Amino acid sequence: MKHSALPHVYVIVLNWNNNSDTIECVESLEKTSYPNFTIVLVDNGSTDDSEAILKGRFPGIHLIQNGRNLGFTGGMNAGIRHALQSGAEYILMLNNDTIVDPNAVAALVAAATGDSRIGILSSKILFYHRPDVIWYAGGTYNSFLGWGRHRGYGELDRGQYDRTEETKRPSGCSMMVSRAFCEKVGLLDERFFCYGEETDWAMRGKRAGFKVVYVPSSMVWHKVSKSTGGTATRVYLYYSVRNTLMCIDNNYPLPAVLRITRYMAVTLIFLLSLFTMKVPKRLGIRRIYQGFRDYFQKCQGEFREI
Repeated sequence: MKHSALPHVYVIVLNWNNNSDTIECVESLEKTSYPNFTIVLVDNGSTDDSEAILKGRFPGIHLIQNGRNLGFTGGMNAGIRHALQSGAEYILMLNNDTIVDPNAVAALVAAATGDSRIGILSSKILFYHRPDVIWYAGGTYNSFLGWGRHRGYGELDRGQYDRTEETKRPSGCSMMVSRAFCEKVGLLDERFFCYGEETDWAMRGKRAGFKVVYVPSSMVWHKVSKSTGGTATRVYLYYSVRNTLMCIDNNYPLPAVLRITRYMAVTLIFLLSLFTMKVPKRLGIRRIYQGFRDYFQKCQGEFREI
């Protein structure tokens, strides 16, 4: 097929003080087999000279400078708006600490074009430093408690999750959306800042009649949460608590009595999770408290130390 006959995909890569990983990500994208795509770089006000470095390394790639840290949601939305205005049919959002298989984009497009009801698609994601070990192969999610897991996490990839299928929870690490989805559902909710926004987006999309699909033939390798210092950090814990509450209350509202029961259950789940996280228990409890406090006080945006 001629390039013009294929859907035009815009790939958005968000950078914040981490140009070395962004360069590696874009270099892997440049090897993709899919011919009709455009890369857009978005910088969230980096202070490490990222903008100049990236413009020098990739002079032909459009770079959007936000001027300040808008988080994953604000940064990606800047790229999505540009892509939609430029005529994108599909938009692939990639964490900058990933590298992609040459067939990753083509596999997502093939799955998306096979069913117009598909609104979100996520790749199979493996650990960068353990390239045959699964990080994400679809996800589970409990809408009442806001608790989910990555299917296959930590398992050796033997092809056990190699069927394209609907999933409860996408991964924002490598997530493609259709133009129709954005136009009907809207963009990412910027109140989340980071973490949980893709689950909220998926739940909104499902209510609008769209499917969320896992595509194992699209493979990505992920360095895992470098922007917040790892999955067991106090920053991650804070966002998880605050944004979990926001997501479930927005998308699965309950009467007051049941909401109280839910909040108690969510508190217990996060307290129990401290036993599996490398966070001092006292500090972990402090972050859980802050997440609850900020949610109920409607504090949004970036984490602030207390």
